[in-house]
Amino acid sequence: MNIFFRSKFLYAAILFHFSLNSFSQVNGCTDPLANNYNPSATNNNGSCTYTISNYVPVIKVDPISDSLIESSGLQIAANALWSFNDGGGSATLYRIDTLTNSLQQTLRLAGATNVDWEDIAFDGTYLYIGDFGNNYNGGRADLKIYKIPISAIPDYHSNPNVIIPSQQISVINFIYADQVQPPVSGASNNTKFDCEAMIIDNDKIHLFSKNWIDNNSTHYIINSTLAGNYIAIPVETLATNFLVTAADKIAGQNLVVLMGYQNTGLGNHYLQILSDYTGEKYFNGNKRPIDLPNATVMGQAEGICFATGKTGYISNEKFTYPAGPFTISVNQKLRSFNIENWVATFYTTYQFIGDGNWSDTSNWANHIKPPTNIYSGNQIIINPITGGNCILDIPYTIPTGALLNVKDNKQFLIRGNLNLQ
Repeated sequence: MNIFFRSKFLYAAILFHFSLNSFSQVNGCTDPLANNYNPSATNNNGSCTYTISNYVPVIKVDPISDSLIESSGLQIAANALWSFNDGGGSATLYRIDTLTNSLQQTLRLAGATNVDWEDIAFDGTYLYIGDFGNNYNGGRADLKIYKIPISAIPDYHSNPNVIIPSQQISVINFIYADQVQPPVSGASNNTKFDCEAMIIDNDKIHLFSKNWIDNNSTHYIINSTLAGNYIAIPVETLATNFLVTAADKIAGQNLVVLMGYQNTGLGNHYLQILSDYTGEKYFNGNKRPIDLPNATVMGQAEGICFATGKTGYISNEKFTYPAGPFTISVNQKLRSFNIENWVATFYTTYQFIGDGNWSDTSNWANHIKPPTNIYSGNQIIINPITGGNCILDIPYTIPTGALLNVKDNKQFLIRGNLNLQ
């Protein structure tokens, strides 16, 4: 049953009550799966340590179509799996059949170029394609992200070959705040400003650098998903000890994965599972490393995405490796992965702590307000400052399985529509 509160002129106050136990916070490792789990800890301070696990993702398709020899990014969108080729290929997306090696649909972006496409993300409405690879000399001055509405893609059965008109393609241009402008070119594979990993979260674009110099990754934020020119702001750095080539996030959960490899030896591959973090600081929570096989097994893996729950897909570029008088060749493959044995579920919580309108980002903890669509398991806590109010000034829907909690003696004032499913 849906419950609606509608009012254009009525100023309604609805109070929800529940009991809270008062306690002082104890910092420590809150993950029961960690080596140093502290059952008394109430605040995760990012100190959890883990035994490194070895994992071999299962091969699903070998090989992927020859049209995707350099599969460099993966994304599930509209119940389909999408990928593309690395730089120098056409500005084309491919819909992959996960059960066979066939391509079900090709999408060419009119007016776009593929200088160095490296990752793809989805926010539920738009696809974002990152043309920001920068390993050649670190001096690119045309870093950009293409944005297309998923609604622009017709059914693949009736239209397997599609041209997306340029009028339906938005462009997000950016520079790095900590890079000298204009960028200075240097030696190949010798820059801190390469990038191959991107996610969309809280209506922002999050980039993870592929640092060829220090083997760490810096998390940058572009504070909008609208077309325009932006500065990517560095917010944190993680010592990964590998080159980050892909990233994805589970929608509605505080769980991100980074994937990459070492550019030495046999090219060992890794996953880094980031969970139970605070706000948009993905590196301040749990950081669990998973060892993957080396490049002689994985190829050059550069695409990762979640599909259902904690399962998803990994793709690699075709890889050749000289070994004395022999050459090792690894086909472009599609693999599946499952990380549920190594990480708990951390649903996202949004907390109103200010005074005034729901729509004002500054009223929310960590400046993160609930997105248009939240997920089952998410929680919204209404806790305005003493004497203050939370005013729902926009229509909003709380889906089944999500929680809306208003703390004792706090006011939640509803103007417009509130739909509790």
